[in-house]
Amino acid sequence: MKVIIAGAGEVGVALAKYLRAEDDEIVLIDKDADKLGSLSEQLDIQTVVGSSSSPSVLDRAGADHADVFLAVTGNDETNIVSCGIANSLFHISKRIARISSSEYLSSKYKTFLESMAVEVVLSPEVETACRIVDNLTVSGSVDMTSMGGGLVKFIGLRCRKTSPLAGKTIAEIRSMVQDANVQIVAVKRRFQLMSLDNVTVKSGDDVYFLADASHLTRILDVFGYASLPPRYIVIYGGGKVGFQLAKQLECDAVSRDVTLVEKDDERARFLAEKLESTLVINGDALDDALVDELNLKNYKIGIATTNSDESNILLSLISKRAGIERTCALIHNPLYNNVLSGLGIDTTIDPNAVMVSSILQYLRKGRVKDDYFIQSGIGEILEIEALKTSRITKNNLGKIKIPEGVVVGGVLRGDLFMLPNKDLMVKEKDIVFLFVERGHVQDAERLFSVGISFF
Repeated sequence: MKVIIAGAGEVGVALAKYLRAEDDEIVLIDKDADKLGSLSEQLDIQTVVGSSSSPSVLDRAGADHADVFLAVTGNDETNIVSCGIANSLFHISKRIARISSSEYLSSKYKTFLESMAVEVVLSPEVETACRIVDNLTVSGSVDMTSMGGGLVKFIGLRCRKTSPLAGKTIAEIRSMVQDANVQIVAVKRRFQLMSLDNVTVKSGDDVYFLADASHLTRILDVFGYASLPPRYIVIYGGGKVGFQLAKQLECDAVSRDVTLVEKDDERARFLAEKLESTLVINGDALDDALVDELNLKNYKIGIATTNSDESNILLSLISKRAGIERTCALIHNPLYNNVLSGLGIDTTIDPNAVMVSSILQYLRKGRVKDDYFIQSGIGEILEIEALKTSRITKNNLGKIKIPEGVVVGGVLRGDLFMLPNKDLMVKEKDIVFLFVERGHVQDAERLFSVGISFF
């Protein structure tokens, strides 16, 4: 597959790295030659200096032979025009545009975007807000999403010193919840995936598992993690992400008592006009006087969404010190994640990883029903429907060679989530959940393909 990526920002480079690991042909375009730098040699990709809204630049990028065009520059108009050119002049079949402006996201402009051949619109701020909401309810989660129509949960938990998971092997952890449908699919220690066969979980490790959604409360209780209702929330920062988050919480029938703190006077007035039930406070949350006025001990959840990683870290630590049970911080620099694990910040959300995840969902095709990109970049969770011709249906799992880098996390048959075992026979129309390490998607493909491509 040949992919052209317009924009060598953090999202564009992250996409280039990830897709190149799958042996896709990647071309990265940017007007700034310094941004492209030595990426061509580092990632083994082609780079082109110029504007993606220029036909001649797309021509130099080989757009005539491209399968996918991803417009992820920081300029909405450039992304929109680029998609139109990619379609009209070069007939690229799949076109995705990153759009940040709330104006373009309004339903009344949907027809306009369609006329410009923008096939898929993704908003970094909306996608990030959605991811934050998904992660709100479980203390200690580093990743969380619903799959299988809500019947299955994928969760990543960071092991704490006091967690019952610490010092346990995978077999011992399974015995703790043998009456519940839960399958551990990966353990990450710092930047490395551990072998599930012989790992002993340590404090600071991230443990990833798939579970029957109806068993989740019991599983979390056994693992030593609390589930909190999304109520009594304070949001620090009323930028695009904070605004979208507040809007989503206002639409959530469960969420109540949301306060948003914004230090810019004009922005605070805008937020007060646009938000209905959210209490907007104009002030600097890093100011001691305002912290005292907020009386943070009355809140259950604190979410820091400013544009500064350092401010978000400080705000989360202040929240913890004040007695807030659950904290969440937007962190753009992934190097912070391992440093923060011992400081008491419960969850970090990387907006760039969120965008990569959203884009990958649209790149997969065929019988892939869902695709979740794990924030740390270790891999993906794929939800795939089995066909009669799929190799995975030809024998029981014990007699099928599962490729290296692929772990079967469970099978959904109708409304029943089943754990994988050597005697389980996958049937046509079953939904299979796979953890796939980075760079092993094509290996997973072979389990589901007999002369048919699903990806």
